[in-house]
Amino acid sequence: MSWGLFWQAMLSGITNSFVYALIGIGLAVIFKGTKVINAMQGEFAVVGGIVTVFALQAYGVPYFPAALIGIAAGALLGLIVDILFVRPMMRRKAGEESFLLLTIGLAFTISAGLLYFVGRDSYLLPGIGGSGVVEMFDAFIPVHSYWLVGISVVVVILLRLFYTYSLTGLAMAATSIDPIGAATNGINVTLMRTYTFALGGAVGALAGILVAPLVSVNYHMGIALTLKGFAAAILGGLANPIGAVVGGLVIGISEALAVIGISSGYKDIAAMTVMIIVMIVMPNGILGRAGRRGG
Repeated sequence: MSWGLFWQAMLSGITNSFVYALIGIGLAVIFKGTKVINAMQGEFAVVGGIVTVFALQAYGVPYFPAALIGIAAGALLGLIVDILFVRPMMRRKAGEESFLLLTIGLAFTISAGLLYFVGRDSYLLPGIGGSGVVEMFDAFIPVHSYWLVGISVVVVILLRLFYTYSLTGLAMAATSIDPIGAATNGINVTLMRTYTFALGGAVGALAGILVAPLVSVNYHMGIALTLKGFAAAILGGLANPIGAVVGGLVIGISEALAVIGISSGYKDIAAMTVMIIVMIVMPNGILGRAGRRGG
């Protein structure tokens, strides 16, 4: 194999890493704030991508406002899920397994709804920066991939600043650590959990918008995105949104190495095998216990 093909696979793997990282970040944000494992995180991405496509192509909305509409759709979906389903179950002291079953059911429901309203077609967005490519190490990478990585890095930095310095972010973190203590100090715990679902939905929708120029979005791809994002979040420490970036890189680079060394048909097997090995050796995630507390 030539070095050009090697770097082509590696750079594509790194691009995929940040897509998985964004899904994982949204999943970790929700778990960090509510202790709910959200099995419908990939559906936020699909909804965000498809809403942006329709806003852009069917209604002629310019790209940036269309993307904002897609992100808002993901946030709104997260808000609806919390108000209509999570809050009532929280009041009834539902267990973790009940919330997992809830989000699995919602994932299939949303997928069926998308099939009904938008059909079986797949949808693509134009790449940010056009359809050009950039040569690096004898490999050709779409300009959009650089935007995807750059925007993902900015999101990670903003989330870190949000949870560290903003009053709302600190209140959300306090709610996740000690809901009773947070309520005693005047924090609206219910509202903070709603904000958490909205933020997770927005981050998931952004992931769908960024991946749509590279991979066509359709009604049934949410589960695949959820699995990769969940793997990224687990590897980085499920309660640490920043750790999902590390986990995403492990998954994406593992896939690239499988494509290079074996076959593209084995990339998912290779990535999941690496995840299993890492979790056996480091059950608290790559960043360890400190990573689980971080974010």
